[in-house]
Amino acid sequence: MTGDAPVIVDVLTGFLGAGKTSLVRRLAEAGALSGVAVLVNEYAAPPVDQSLMGLSGLKAGTFADGCLCCATDGDLRASLLQLLENRAGGKVRPFTRILIETSGIADPASLLATLVSDPMLRPRLRLGRVVTLVDLCHAPTTLAEQQEAVAQIVAADIVLFTKADMADEGAVELACAVVGAINPIAALRECSPHDNTDPFDLHALQPRHRKAPVASAVHTHHHHIASTVLRWPSPVDWAVFASWLSLLLHRHGPNILRMKGIMTIAGEEQHGPVVIQSVRHIVHMPEHVAQPAANGGAEIVVIAREIDPALIRRSFETFLAHAERKNRSTEDHLPQINAVIA
Repeated sequence: MTGDAPVIVDVLTGFLGAGKTSLVRRLAEAGALSGVAVLVNEYAAPPVDQSLMGLSGLKAGTFADGCLCCATDGDLRASLLQLLENRAGGKVRPFTRILIETSGIADPASLLATLVSDPMLRPRLRLGRVVTLVDLCHAPTTLAEQQEAVAQIVAADIVLFTKADMADEGAVELACAVVGAINPIAALRECSPHDNTDPFDLHALQPRHRKAPVASAVHTHHHHIASTVLRWPSPVDWAVFASWLSLLLHRHGPNILRMKGIMTIAGEEQHGPVVIQSVRHIVHMPEHVAQPAANGGAEIVVIAREIDPALIRRSFETFLAHAERKNRSTEDHLPQINAVIA
C-alpha cells in the first residue's frame, strides 16, 4: 500500500429502470466523469446496458474522455482491489475517484459496510456520497412493494427524481413527500433527461425541492419506518455516547436503518464537531468538520424500522442526562440505560 491519499468512492443506486446506466452514459459522454473509474455492479448485466456503456464482461473499457469503466459480476471487493492494483501498476489510466453503479435490486447497506469496514479497502478508499435515482412514474408503487427500493432511499445522501417529463402532474410533490418521510436527511432534486450536472457535486447540484425542517418524529407507512431527531444542548462525552450507541445497535441493530448527524465532543471543542454516520450496524469513522454544530452540542437524525421514535429519544436523553448529573463512569449507567433501550 502506498502513502497516496484515499480514493473517494461515490455510489449510484436506484431500483430497476430508474435510469442509472443512462445517467452514467450521459455524464461520461459530456466529460463529467473524466478521471473517474466506474464500476457497474450488476449480477447479470443486460447486454443492452453493456453495449450502451461500452462494456464487455469483466474487460475494462474507456470512454473518449478517459473515464475508465468495467463491469463486475458481484464480487465488488475483489474488483475494487484489482482496480487499485492496476492503478498502482500503471495498467489503467490514472483516476482520482471511483463511481459504483449498483444493481437495481441491491440493498446498498452491504456495499457500504464493505467500503467502511474491510481492512484492505478502508485505508485506501473513502466513502463519498450515495445518490439514489427514483423513477417518478412508479415511485409510490415501487416504494410500497419493494423493500430494496426503500433501503436505497434510506442510504441516500441525495435523491434524484427521474422521468419527470413522463410522470403525471403532481408526481414530484407526491414523491418528495413520500421520500422525505422515509429519509429526511437526503437532498431532493429533479434530474432531466438532458441534465449533465455531476450529481455528486453538491456545489453544482443545488436541490430544487427543499423540505421543511425535520420534526421531532416523522412516520411513514412504508415498512413501518420512522425518523426522529436527537438533540443535546451541550458538548457530549464521547465514551458515554459510544456506549449508548453500542447498546442501541446491539439491541436493535438491523432496525436502525440510518443515523447521521453532527456532534461536539466534550474536551475537543477546539477541533470542531464531528459527523456521525451509520448504516444498519456499521458505524462510519467520525470525521471532524469545519462548521460548528447547530447548538454547540448534538443534532442527530435516526431512521428506524418498527421502533417507537420516543423510545430512541428517551434512551439518548436519559443516558446523557445521567452522565452529566451523576458524573459517574459509563459502566454505572449500563443496567439503567439497557432497561430504557430494551
